[in-house]
This record gives sequence, C-alpha cells and structure tokens, in this order.
Amino acid sequence: MKTVQEKLHFWIDGLVLRGFDTSSIVSSATWRGQLEYIRVSCSQCEALVINGVAYHETGCPNEKHECNGCNELVSRGRKYCEDCI
Repeated sequence: MKTVQEKLHFWIDGLVLRGFDTSSIVSSATWRGQLEYIRVSCSQCEALVINGVAYHETGCPNEKHECNGCNELVSRGRKYCEDCI
C-alpha cells in the first residue's frame, strides 16, 4: 500500500504531464498536526481547481489534452498525436 507521500508525488507527476509545471506539495502546521496538500500552478497562466479538477486558462501554451485517436497527451491546438496522423 502506498504512503500519503507516495500518493501526493503520483498526483504531482500527473499534473506536470498535463502542463501544470510549477505544482508542488505544501506542508502546513494545524492544530491537528501536519497537513500536506497539493498546490496546483502553471508558469504560463493562473491555473485553478474546480471541484477537484485542475484547469488552465483558455489559450495557455502549457495546456495539454488527450489525443482523439489514442488518448495520449498532446499540446493545445492539435487533435491527434504523431502516431495517429
């Protein structure tokens, strides 16, 4: 079973693949103890999270989406990856 740290790093890796290149794990002390959470951010836009889903601003050059053919991540403005063209 994965530890909380391993799960957080797994989520960070996924965010970086989707273009949220400056996302990080933040630790803060609370009255209940140490709290760790993920800060979602992008170097090219003001990224935001709505209901647990991370979004780039419209037109962000770091934005990635899934290829219409095979679901591989491709850059904004492209419908298909190199293998599906």
